[in-house]
Amino acid sequence: MKEAGSPHAAADARRGALRRPGRAGLVLALAAGLAGVVTAWSLGNWQTRRAEGKLAVEARWQAAEAAAPATPRAAQVQDFGAELPRRVRLAGRYLHAQSVWLDNRPLDGKAGLLLLTPLVLADSAGGRATAVLVLRGWAPRDPRDRTKLPAVMQPEGQIVVEGLALPNPPRVLELGEGAVGGPLPAIWQNLDYAAFSRVTGLAVAPWIVQQQGGAADGLRRDWPRPSSGVDKHRGYAVQWYSLAGLIAVLTLVLGARALRRGGAPAARPTRPPI
Repeated sequence: MKEAGSPHAAADARRGALRRPGRAGLVLALAAGLAGVVTAWSLGNWQTRRAEGKLAVEARWQAAEAAAPATPRAAQVQDFGAELPRRVRLAGRYLHAQSVWLDNRPLDGKAGLLLLTPLVLADSAGGRATAVLVLRGWAPRDPRDRTKLPAVMQPEGQIVVEGLALPNPPRVLELGEGAVGGPLPAIWQNLDYAAFSRVTGLAVAPWIVQQQGGAADGLRRDWPRPSSGVDKHRGYAVQWYSLAGLIAVLTLVLGARALRRGGAPAARPTRPPI
């Protein structure tokens, strides 16, 4: 029999402590597992919300496309953009010399640009002309000369344009300040309404018209739908939810094993008393 405080009793106590997992370490491991579950589940919810948001925008687009077109007058264009998207029909004349080409807009794997041309409204009278920017379509860029503008048809005189009024054309990631300003026509990275108005001197509506209809002018109008990419977001959400479940199962299994080992230490051989 060992006496309390004997060297053998102290050594056995140390060996038993080493065999038992530290309570603090177990708590930290469980906390890390819980944090992993919460993070993965939150990311799954984020991807789900992105998919639902795109479907909601798609529904608004479809409702706008099915509605009768509105015909805002020049005096109304500044306030017209409060409720978009809306189907519109505008009459006026193009100012082709004031066009802007938006760079880095690939289509079907080909490099290209989007053409924005101001349409001066027919009822624009006196003083500063009122214009609405029309997103006319896509054209491939010259692979040998990136500064060369595509050659497209330029309708002259009074025309009627029909399309979907939107807050902005599609935007791309822009590193630093884009090259806006200077003489037009020109290539810009993204549209800046204030810069365009300053360069052209036009009273520009704070929205654009994504033109619909035939493309006899040499421009493609295969506009992406707001719902594009929904399946991708749903797939990512399933992956994050699955990862959350996996982390939860592993945390429970490993935590249970650690608790069993701590609660039932292995038997130690007895020594004869000295």
